[in-house]
Amino acid sequence: MHKTNLLKTNASEPGKRTGNYQGRSLRVTDTETGFYYTNGQAYTLGVNSAYECLTGLHGHELLGRNMNELVDNRYFDRSVSLMVLEQGRTVTIPQHVLKTGQKVMVTGNPVFDEEGKILLVVTTVKPLRNSKGKKVTGPTPANHLVELEGIGTVVAESEAMKQVVNRAIRAAYSDATVLIQGDSGVGKEVVARIIHEYSPRKHKPFVVVNAAAIPGELFEAELFGYRPGSFTGARREGYPGLVKAAEGGTLFLDEISEVPLSAQVKLLRLVQNKELYPLGSGQPERIDVRIVAASNQDLVRMVREGRFRQDLYYRLNVIPIYIPPLASRREDIIPLASHFFNLYLDRYNIKKILTPEACQELQSYRWPGNVRELQNLMERLVVLSTGVKITARMVARELEAQVEQSATCFSPKTPENLDKALEKFEKDLIQHALQVYSTQEEASRALGIHRSTLARKIKKYFS
Repeated sequence: MHKTNLLKTNASEPGKRTGNYQGRSLRVTDTETGFYYTNGQAYTLGVNSAYECLTGLHGHELLGRNMNELVDNRYFDRSVSLMVLEQGRTVTIPQHVLKTGQKVMVTGNPVFDEEGKILLVVTTVKPLRNSKGKKVTGPTPANHLVELEGIGTVVAESEAMKQVVNRAIRAAYSDATVLIQGDSGVGKEVVARIIHEYSPRKHKPFVVVNAAAIPGELFEAELFGYRPGSFTGARREGYPGLVKAAEGGTLFLDEISEVPLSAQVKLLRLVQNKELYPLGSGQPERIDVRIVAASNQDLVRMVREGRFRQDLYYRLNVIPIYIPPLASRREDIIPLASHFFNLYLDRYNIKKILTPEACQELQSYRWPGNVRELQNLMERLVVLSTGVKITARMVARELEAQVEQSATCFSPKTPENLDKALEKFEKDLIQHALQVYSTQEEASRALGIHRSTLARKIKKYFS
């Protein structure tokens, strides 16, 4: 093993890093690769000077230290060497060097001895780049639109969201059940995807089940599957179910509060024993899934009211993650708005700018619909606004129209019973979404429901 060169990093210019080693001026360009070496027990053997320049860490503080210790002491958000030793194969991940704030893309490569045991892990290190191809720098794990591998862009400018992202990443390495709670539209599925993509299960399925979109009487059949001839109308060949579709991966149970009480007992068995009973079968089946659940309801209150099983709640709430509403983390509003604005400019090939006054208008709004409401607004502004500049008045006009529409929907002029009033509201909301968005997929995303649910409701109201 070559002795590591200890390089002290100086101020750098874009695309280059410079430093001094034994009195000589050195320069590391973006094309150079950093190397990090560990043995088969995850102890650090050495690094090269390019690694020191890319990360800001020095070889003398790493040499001889175990990767578990370095992760525990917050040098890194996670270690690719540990993942290679656990999985026995090459692994590539984005890594946040917490000690210095740098972000890099690392690939751990195992070196095997004659008996097939891992003798070394040789990790190559490159700068992490965002979706525009620019190098990602900065002190936070998701500072101004960091592209996380397999997930997409995650914005976490506020301290509250940085903690959420870090907690999700740290939770990813175990198989413990996670319960994500927060208001509708805060981004619970994004956090669930972070957990999946940072876990050893990332190459297996990530299956999303929206409990609110499945009729209560069909929930067990959809989730656990059924044997041929189990009930009238069942498929002749049977149905494996959504849990089976997630075999080896992650099952994301969104809106868990909507699971019927009658099905919660079977769900408890799944969470607790990793077993399921397909309808029509008397034998349990073992299943290998990691379960992440989410709810926008107060589950503790539902437990008190007898609407949610207490034992199921405690089984789900092993690692709780709470995502605060957008109104309480206002530092995220403008970075999120800029991200969505640029996203839709690229998608629709339009050139527009968001004025500082428009940003102030966005900053002062209370965002009851959270991130989803902000995303929808930015798409409307890109698509519907005239001229190149998005002004404060344009933003205010769209927000006012949105508030007026909601008030109209919730204030029927003629007395109706609750069911009819809700149906009328739902029909008007769907009709408006179909007029605003060009496809049913976009409309379903804006409404926060599954495409199949939207199709069923369109058939109900408009066929």
